[in-house]
Amino acid sequence: MAKFELQAYSSLSNGLILRKAIHISGFAVSFISVHLFNDYWVLLSLFLVTVFYVISELARTNGINVPVFSTITHKANASSGEINHFVTAPISFAMGILLSLLVFPTQIAYASIAVLTLGDGFASIFGRIFGRTPFFFNRKKTTEGTICGFTCAFLGSMLFVNSLEALVAAAVGMLAESLPLPLDDNLVTPLTAGTALILLNLF
Repeated sequence: MAKFELQAYSSLSNGLILRKAIHISGFAVSFISVHLFNDYWVLLSLFLVTVFYVISELARTNGINVPVFSTITHKANASSGEINHFVTAPISFAMGILLSLLVFPTQIAYASIAVLTLGDGFASIFGRIFGRTPFFFNRKKTTEGTICGFTCAFLGSMLFVNSLEALVAAAVGMLAESLPLPLDDNLVTPLTAGTALILLNLF
């Protein structure tokens, strides 16, 4: 048991934990939109933060550290080879949220963001710790991780849409997340989940 716990913990580096914590915290965007600001202010804020991040990464890759942004990037990616290059994941993550808010009706957008942040985030963590059964079509993803991600995505989506819609969004979004597609998961997951809900409401 102790050996298993040690192996499980070793698969979660401090950088990975920080990255996934940031990823999951994106779920708060929907609540900020509902209770503090409207979608337009949230969109503007996300856009400005993304622009500033791009500037900070351009500076960092040229040897100039930008307070806060460069520090977080270093800590989150220190154990990955990407730290020596421009780190693009935060941009695709922000774009996934931005596009969801821009393209979909409000409640569907929030459900799509839940699938992206909770589903994708917890699937990665749970899969690394408890994953033992990789998919035959994608050896990098595990059944255990996807099931956990689906459950979290479903529960999070139910805060914004009905149970059937939450089930469809979670199922379609996590299926897309598990496929070895050439596009970034941060874009594919919320957009497929939201599109599925649009189609569900048409029929």
